[in-house]
Amino acid sequence: MTEDKTAQVTGFMKWIAPAGDLESMPAERSVTQAAAAPPPWATDEEVERATQGLARLAAGEPLEPAHAAGIEAIILPQERPVVDVVDGSYEAPGAPFGGLGAGAARKFIEDAIPSIGRIELPDHPSLPYGGTGFVVGENLLMTNRHVAELFALGLGREELSFRSGQRAAVDFVRERDRPDTRQFSVAGVVMVHPYWDMALLATEGLGGVDPLRLSVADPGDLRERTVVVIGYPALDQRSDVDLQNRIFRGVFNVKRMQPGLLRDRADIDSFGHAVSAVTHDSSTLGGNSGSAVIDVETGTVVALHFAGIYLKANYAVPSRELARDRRVVEAGVNFEAEVTEAGSLASDRFWRDADPSRGGGEAAAVAAPQPAAAPEALSWSIPLELTVQIRGAAAASSPDGAGAPVAGVTEALAEPFHDDDFSTRRGYDAGFLGTEVRLPRVRDGEQVLSRLDDGSPELRYEHFSVLLHKRRRLALLTASNVDAAPARKRPEPGRDYSRKGLTGLGDNDQEKWFTDPRVPAIHQLPDRFFTKDRGSFDKGHIVRREDVAWGRTYDEVRRANGDTFHVTNCSPQIARFNRSNLKGVWGQLENLVLAQAKSERYCLFAGPVLRDDDPIFRGIDDDGTVRVPIPRQFWKIVVARSDEGLGTFAFILDQDLSDTSLEFAVDELWRTRMISLPELEQLTQLIEFPPELHASDQIGTPHGEAILGHPAVEAFAG
Repeated sequence: MTEDKTAQVTGFMKWIAPAGDLESMPAERSVTQAAAAPPPWATDEEVERATQGLARLAAGEPLEPAHAAGIEAIILPQERPVVDVVDGSYEAPGAPFGGLGAGAARKFIEDAIPSIGRIELPDHPSLPYGGTGFVVGENLLMTNRHVAELFALGLGREELSFRSGQRAAVDFVRERDRPDTRQFSVAGVVMVHPYWDMALLATEGLGGVDPLRLSVADPGDLRERTVVVIGYPALDQRSDVDLQNRIFRGVFNVKRMQPGLLRDRADIDSFGHAVSAVTHDSSTLGGNSGSAVIDVETGTVVALHFAGIYLKANYAVPSRELARDRRVVEAGVNFEAEVTEAGSLASDRFWRDADPSRGGGEAAAVAAPQPAAAPEALSWSIPLELTVQIRGAAAASSPDGAGAPVAGVTEALAEPFHDDDFSTRRGYDAGFLGTEVRLPRVRDGEQVLSRLDDGSPELRYEHFSVLLHKRRRLALLTASNVDAAPARKRPEPGRDYSRKGLTGLGDNDQEKWFTDPRVPAIHQLPDRFFTKDRGSFDKGHIVRREDVAWGRTYDEVRRANGDTFHVTNCSPQIARFNRSNLKGVWGQLENLVLAQAKSERYCLFAGPVLRDDDPIFRGIDDDGTVRVPIPRQFWKIVVARSDEGLGTFAFILDQDLSDTSLEFAVDELWRTRMISLPELEQLTQLIEFPPELHASDQIGTPHGEAILGHPAVEAFAG
């Protein structure tokens, strides 16, 4: 166990001790009692280490790693237990939550259990379910916005829809060792809140499922109140998998009750803007997203869980804040009372952007508390495609004792590995093929292109270069060297060359792209533009990472791979154009050309066709709403060398934007065709290709005609 982990265990134990006083824990519940009924997997050595560790903490002595490991394995699961829900009931936990086994608390919990379900994703390619949801009104389900975005598109209340090919359902059973289900289809999306991480879903046939009541109490008046989180925790591959398997007995994705205490408010960034969330210390995992946080004294839902970091803190949307939003009330949510405060809401301006035709709708409430200023924001991502930031000065009573949880783990929306020391980057190599293949020239480059401090327009990365159009905030031109030789793709046998190995991302993680610090940020479309409206566009690599991820060493391969995730190399592309698994032409065509050219080394030039009449997409960047023209066409040139000399193959690729929410309709066909370099120059209007490419242009030659007439190209064109 690392020193960091030891500090995390120490901080968490101090945080969850009664009244924050660790010495009172052994007084109320002796060390012997705490370890008297250890979990069945515990060894005598672990029990001894846990006992010693708790005694050291009570005496104010520092923990050794072995003691921290024992506490993590023995004490923490008892202090913040995870309880199976079976047949709508549960076994009473021990101290300190023994009171949940009887009386009003048990009745409230068991009344709530049937109304909480798992959000099923029957058509999702990798996720069996997205999180948790609970009934809040007539045929109305509440969950997180980031859960809904796995299958739904849109923001606010207007123009909400399902993603193409996706649907959702809710199953109110999914209990341990219980094969039966109780599943209902999600019929539509009622609301995707533009400020809070909350969504409302219309669900068919819920007449027999009682809605939960949502509290309107101020969370500050409920601090230290016992709560239970009821949801569907999933295995977290980033934390100690062995420990999780022991605690959960190897079973995940089923309904659990997780008790804890409600804590202070904390100012965090959610979807790129500040919100004042309420914290709690229940033992949640990914899959708990969308869980109800229930006050066991009243049986009401006091918050909607949306984020958490193991051994640090968990974050939830206070139900009172939702009750202050007239739009949520009018949607039919079952609040216990009406909040009649007057004034504006912090979310009002976000509603105006989300529902422009309604002018944001009615608002009734006072402004939400503003986050405290902090010199630095610590950030992490959580499962199911959400990024949050914790502002250092604002999160009181955090488990590390320093005023804020420390970011130590990354999930879902995460930055790929990259090296931001650009001093070694040489960029595109014009002599790569043994004969000169120069960079194309850009007309009026002084006015059009973004430039580095030295005046050069060429952004040099590992094995490729980018010329950035500063007004359009997109790459105008990319040039890359590709070496497909197996010895270059895997120069050091035994290293991990998979996507996970090179990027550091898990299978379900979503890449968080980064800006290039060498050019002004105003010349770049930030990652937020693409992640705010996930589903409208992919983050389309102009230079494919698979193309340039080669080298003499593993580190060189990894640098090149990481460099492709700069937003300077990104262009908005629809999924069926971009993704090879959806038969997107962007990568398939060059594979076809290479099969014809039979070359392992080649050069690629690529970019968008930027027109003044490109359709406009209204999105969000770091400064707010932005109108971005979306390219309808992309071009790609493959240059290979054979015994006959250079061969240059140029293509124009059209993407169909007819299903994308633009300001006017576009009905062009999605097609692919070969094009001559003079025609391509005329289309781009800004780019002039060097003479060596013109001289080797394969349009009209036998090689070119063979590719143009290939069945795959005809299929693309059709």
